[in-house]
Amino acid sequence: MPALRTLALVILAAFVVSIFFMGYQFLQALNRERRARDAALELNNGVQAVIATGNPRTVEITVPAGYKLKFENQRVSIDGFAVPENGYQLPVTGPELDEGFHRLTITLENNSVVVSE
Repeated sequence: MPALRTLALVILAAFVVSIFFMGYQFLQALNRERRARDAALELNNGVQAVIATGNPRTVEITVPAGYKLKFENQRVSIDGFAVPENGYQLPVTGPELDEGFHRLTITLENNSVVVSE
């Protein structure tokens, strides 16, 4: 009997640890997604400010692991999340940004917005 009780406790402990591990992984994925969206929104705010004022602006963003930020269809896009919803009023060009820290300069040149590292 004590052996069965010990076995049951070991199985229960393994089950609890596996649930904790899966929950932790899920929370980490949600955190990376939030940081990716924050990076896209920060860059969007910089582009919108340059379009509104015409003054150059520097933006610092961090793209989380597993994500790529790019400009497509007149929007900032990162893993299916794109802003602004209807696109920019002016053409926007910029590099595709891999994971990591990026210091970007946003300028208005010849009626288009240019984003460069």
